[in-house]
Amino acid sequence: MNVLSRGIRNTLRSPMRSGAIIFMLAISIGLVLAMLVARGSVETKIAELKATTATNITINPAGIQGGMGSGNALTSTELAAIKSTAHVSQTSASLTDQLGSDDTSLMPSLELGGFGQRQQRFEQSTESTPMMEGEATTDVATRPAPTPRTSVTGSDSPTSIIPESKLTSGTMIDGHSNDNIALVGKTLAEKNGLSVGDTFTAYETTITIKGIYDTTNTFQNSSIVMPLSTVQALTDQAGAVSNVTAVVDSSDNVSATVAALKSNLGDKADVTSQEEQIASSLEPLEGIASLALTGVIAAAIAGAIIILLAMVMIVRERRREIGVIKAIGGNTTKVVGQFMSEALTLTVVSAIVGLGLGVLVSGPMTQSLVNNQSISSAQTTGRTSGMGGPGRPGNMQLAGQLNANIRQVTSTLSPQTFALSTGVILLIAIVGSAIPAWFISRIRPAEVLRTE
Repeated sequence: MNVLSRGIRNTLRSPMRSGAIIFMLAISIGLVLAMLVARGSVETKIAELKATTATNITINPAGIQGGMGSGNALTSTELAAIKSTAHVSQTSASLTDQLGSDDTSLMPSLELGGFGQRQQRFEQSTESTPMMEGEATTDVATRPAPTPRTSVTGSDSPTSIIPESKLTSGTMIDGHSNDNIALVGKTLAEKNGLSVGDTFTAYETTITIKGIYDTTNTFQNSSIVMPLSTVQALTDQAGAVSNVTAVVDSSDNVSATVAALKSNLGDKADVTSQEEQIASSLEPLEGIASLALTGVIAAAIAGAIIILLAMVMIVRERRREIGVIKAIGGNTTKVVGQFMSEALTLTVVSAIVGLGLGVLVSGPMTQSLVNNQSISSAQTTGRTSGMGGPGRPGNMQLAGQLNANIRQVTSTLSPQTFALSTGVILLIAIVGSAIPAWFISRIRPAEVLRTE
């Protein structure tokens, strides 16, 4: 009987003990696999978030924010400088304008409430000047009362403003087109009785409706989206843009890209990013990755100790047997090999059970870790917002979006994770049998036979 077969048969000499060893070792191996899956899944999500989420940099003309303020629009020269900046993977530019009653045949679908009236209150003022002594004051200029306006946005990437999934009818327009075409919000279309294929007048030009959208946002549903070049031509603002969103290839490069844009654009633009929100949003996932690595190390050490103690106990029980084998000419190497094959058999059987267990629990365990860390992060954000820190309304909305994205971690057992778990299992078997092998090599047949 060869060394391997003897080692396998020896595991059956004490079924209860072997079963207990296999059970404990299987739990350890299952935990190793589950933690490796959690770490791998989280690291994949971190890479995804760094590449796709919150990597936007917003560039506005200096002094202009949200259609308010003063200053000059960015030009095609500044836009070209933005596009050529290192790490900028893509850009979307837009130009906004307001259509008054003299600019379009459309009736606005938004009514001016208290907020809207206050924003346009200066249009209600009356300038007057006193006439000669004894004469009544005469109005020199009377400004018309404020009226609702219709917002129009020209964009070279209309899907960045209105996702194609929000179209209720018609088709998406080409943002690089020069045609007089538009997407119209549902509320505005209903107000004017318009549908796809109909036309309206804007800037004394006939515009054809290519699609109608519904974003469930009242302001957006009362607006118009057109190709950027079309709005630039109709408003006599060739090459002008009022907003540029630059997408960076990774959040790791956001800080350097912001610095480069500020240097290139100087005082012509205000450059802002979401770098702080990116860092804080990734903290929960990075914490999970560290925790999972600690779990892998702890589980591997526990597994090695289990098999080590088991084999030490087995060697001590069979000390006389080992001495007799050596006394009749048995080779120490073969004896060591027999016990190592026994340890390997226990480990392999435990691995089969443990890997199955790990596959079953890895998904729920990963999701539980993610949810717990996300809740903790959300509570921290809430406390910060109360102190006037990063939790301001706009940042809170971004943080909420990122937190929701973070929770969407998919647990996947990749080939790399499986190979790594196999390597850990082999390491457990080797470490667990190395010291018993040393004990076996130290056993002297004469001493064993004399004392036992």
